[in-house]
Amino acid sequence: MIDIKANSVPTFNELVQFINEMPKIDQEAIDLVRKRDQSLLKPNGSLGVLEELVEWVAGWQGSYPPRVDNLSLSIFISNHETANNHAISPFPTSVTEALVKSFRSDHAVVNQICKTHNIGLQVFDLAIEMPTNDITLAPAMLENDCITTILYGREALSSNPDILCLGDAGIGNTTISSAICSALYGGEIDEWVGPGTGASQEMIQKKIEVIKKSQKIHPNRDPFEILRCFGGREFAAILGAILAARFERVPVVLDGFPVCAAAAILHSISPNSIDHCYIGHRSAEPGHSKLLAKINKIPLIDLKMRLGEGSGAAMAIPIIMSAVNIHNNTSTFEEANVPNQK
Repeated sequence: MIDIKANSVPTFNELVQFINEMPKIDQEAIDLVRKRDQSLLKPNGSLGVLEELVEWVAGWQGSYPPRVDNLSLSIFISNHETANNHAISPFPTSVTEALVKSFRSDHAVVNQICKTHNIGLQVFDLAIEMPTNDITLAPAMLENDCITTILYGREALSSNPDILCLGDAGIGNTTISSAICSALYGGEIDEWVGPGTGASQEMIQKKIEVIKKSQKIHPNRDPFEILRCFGGREFAAILGAILAARFERVPVVLDGFPVCAAAAILHSISPNSIDHCYIGHRSAEPGHSKLLAKINKIPLIDLKMRLGEGSGAAMAIPIIMSAVNIHNNTSTFEEANVPNQK
């Protein structure tokens, strides 16, 4: 875990140092997975990606056998003044408050997914009554606000999960995701911009205009400065949760475009900093596929979803659970008294 005193706030440079000191995957745990896998009642390699998932879980948990008993999804939720001031979404930011209530009242889609697959749900309201600044006028956050929100992301680990899923919610956050990615990677802005929650072509053009204007007043391309100037609190908290999970040896399943945009900040600082993260799904938001290529990640599933809420990450969990339970509970040839291949 990051060794930061509760009453101190590190600088961005100190956070970079922590990132560079991240623990690596546990090869011994991977070797134990491979040893048992070779003797299981199946042809070697016959389960394909499922076998890779078991190695990923055990290697990043740093123990054997891998565990999938305590699964958790954390949704980080924030509002953006950018969405209040510009017509970039068909929904007002007041919808964000309604989303929080629906998550906490067990009414939302993601609640049903979590109940079906026994995933614990944590909902983090990141001061939605105080939106981050309009990025066309000022940096989204002051440095202290950004850093303290990164540190707050550690709360996602409070339930001591075996695997952590990360999701987001908040009106305007696909525009913010596009702004972050455009600042990180360049290219034509319209290639990063999509419909989000159902934006019209006129709204999509407004998104592009907002990003162009914001880039003119925020020229710094340092990754943490991009987060501070273009991001929002949900992006900062998700980054913090990913960072904390690495130090706590918790594998992470990432959701769609906004969650991966937060992860991309870490990847830009150190490409191996998100090695403990699996992409749950490929979102239908066009910028997500482009971003996955940039961070060199392959999603586990592709169901054409674009809901957010961590729903895609949660839908990937049954596959990961199945992979681990197959490995842990399938008999070996010897245990089943079945002749093995010569």
